[in-house]
Amino acid sequence: MELEKVYTGNKVDVYQTLKNAIQYLALMPGSTINEQELASELGVSRTPIREALIRLSSETLIDIYPQKGTYVSRIDFEFANEVAYMRHILDTEICLTLCRERVDLHDAVDEILYFMRAAVKKKNVIEYLKKDQEFHKALFAYGKHELIWDIISTSRAHYNRFVILDLQLDGKLENSYQQHCDILDSIASGDEKKLLEILDVHHDHTGVDYEMIQKNFPEYFEA
Repeated sequence: MELEKVYTGNKVDVYQTLKNAIQYLALMPGSTINEQELASELGVSRTPIREALIRLSSETLIDIYPQKGTYVSRIDFEFANEVAYMRHILDTEICLTLCRERVDLHDAVDEILYFMRAAVKKKNVIEYLKKDQEFHKALFAYGKHELIWDIISTSRAHYNRFVILDLQLDGKLENSYQQHCDILDSIASGDEKKLLEILDVHHDHTGVDYEMIQKNFPEYFEA
């Protein structure tokens, strides 16, 4: 196991390193957590590992069972749906506000879209998802709602794991990228009707092929 370390200053940020490893599936759902191995891998004592695990447990990413062990939580469809629904409501409201003002955001996110295109060509789901989050964060920031984005991002980590599995299905990356372009065009032109239609598809967690995803990755989900 080799985790991509996140640093704060010159110190390893244990919490963010583990959170990224979980939400980007470097640590798989249902896998056992060994504190000593993590401490050795990250070059820290077991105390910051324990503190990070407790914090991640409160975010539904870690299951701690006294006398039994600590595990990466499996994906809960119901919880993932709730997070997606919350994101849909907030994202839609912010995009509609920008649309009514006909804000042209193309220049603001052009570099992000460039890297999203590159990730699509390489079929690199993880890099695409990271840029997808930067894209939507930029929209929230332009609407002066960075705090709201920070709040929903905390709960989104559990849902990100599901998104990664979903985006691995044929055509998903290409469709998602095109939707981002269409969102920008609709906002710039002030076309609220088209924007709502795109966002309903873009955020549609009710039409996802759950059976196919669960069939492909049954061990990652709660029964």
